Amino acid sequence: MIYSMTGFGSGRAEAMNLSVLVEIKSVNHRYLDVHIKSPGEYQNFENIIRQKISGAFKRGRLDVFVRVDYKRENIKLDVNDQLIRAYVGMLAVLKKAHPSVQGEISLEMITRLPGLVTVSTSDLSPVEQNLIASKIGEAADIASAQLKKMRITEGQSLMFDIDRRLANIDRHLQTILAHAKDFVEHYRRQLIARVTELAPQLVADSGHRLETEALLYAERSDIAEETTRLRSHLDQFSGLKKLEDEAGKRMDFILQEMNREVTTVLSKTSGLNELGANIGEAAIEIKVEIEKLREQVQNIE
Repeated sequence: MIYSMTGFGSGRAEAMNLSVLVEIKSVNHRYLDVHIKSPGEYQNFENIIRQKISGAFKRGRLDVFVRVDYKRENIKLDVNDQLIRAYVGMLAVLKKAHPSVQGEISLEMITRLPGLVTVSTSDLSPVEQNLIASKIGEAADIASAQLKKMRITEGQSLMFDIDRRLANIDRHLQTILAHAKDFVEHYRRQLIARVTELAPQLVADSGHRLETEALLYAERSDIAEETTRLRSHLDQFSGLKKLEDEAGKRMDFILQEMNREVTTVLSKTSGLNELGANIGEAAIEIKVEIEKLREQVQNIE
């Protein structure tokens, strides 16, 4: 099963006077990178979500947004005295540095400053803490399941396009193989013809040796090994479609190897008149498809 790394999922869990919403947005990333944004008073519950996600996904950047609405009778507020003193000191310095600025420091002004007054969770009973933890975990499970379902759907769409491009590569490879049947003999004849044109006396003096050297050189320039490896890579790539563990990384590696083989084919067949042009054209089309495939597999888990 192929999973995309793009998707979205949300989950809601409720109990008496408690509502928890967890939303997860996922994009591609080399590793699993989780970022959680939750209300300050409930940040100590974030590890529950992190454990749920790490157990469900292998790769991707996941941005998690948590909203907790808990209506309780007794609410305790925490006041950050040190931060208040720092703000008051800074405002006094600013007022001294800029005497023209009018206004006095007021309680209303202080309470509006971020981070000075927060809702405390230290007075939550063990029963309340367990309830909140349970509902956060439940909402995270629902969101993760929804996200995974969407990533599967996106993965199927990706594989549809990937299969189409693999078929194009296979078709162009068949074109190369069809023209490569006479590759060595064509290369040998072209090489001898060129030498004959440039040094006819050399051909007359050592024609047999020239034939032997030309054949050896042509055989070294054969592309049979490259096309065989390219076919093998295609088969390996197709086999990865059933892989469930980080198939994207393996696909990207195989595509790099395929690109290397096609580049070698191009270098060996350049300058071979019409035969080389036909092979080169097919090889270039393969390289184009490989680049498109590399763009696609970057989004596969």
